Amino acid sequence: MIHRALLESGQVRRVYLDELGDLRQQPLGLGLMLLTNIISETEAVEEARFLLEQARQQSEQAIIDLVTTIIVYKFSTLSREEIQAMLGLNREEPRAIREAKEEGERKVILRQLNRRVGNIPDAVLSQIQGLSVEQLEALGDALLDFSTLADLERWLQGQPRG
Repeated sequence: MIHRALLESGQVRRVYLDELGDLRQQPLGLGLMLLTNIISETEAVEEARFLLEQARQQSEQAIIDLVTTIIVYKFSTLSREEIQAMLGLNREEPRAIREAKEEGERKVILRQLNRRVGNIPDAVLSQIQGLSVEQLEALGDALLDFSTLADLERWLQGQPRG
């Protein structure tokens, strides 16, 4: 309600994504927003490839990561390899895929810990959430030797803080 006066003042102009026109005629940031609005899978892939090429030319890694993330969500049933092939990404694994894998690994390790040592207090969960990928992998190996919560806590105390 407090913003109504500003909206009615003429100082603010609403712009709808479907009114912006051709994605290829927009700056990268606007092109990125338009990509989220594309329904057709074929068009989404073509436009994503175009945006990726533009981002590469401008050395915009953040835009490359965002385009990849949008496509990962649009094509959630595809594998990492299929998305990389579709977008022509044969280099480093996209950040969205890396983060999804790390989150999945963290969830599996937490489930295993809960079965192994019982309910884990929030303070200990917080420490586990702060572990690096390498530390998380080491925890996945070490948890096989745990029998109590104290074993987990001792292991965590021996880890460097990041």
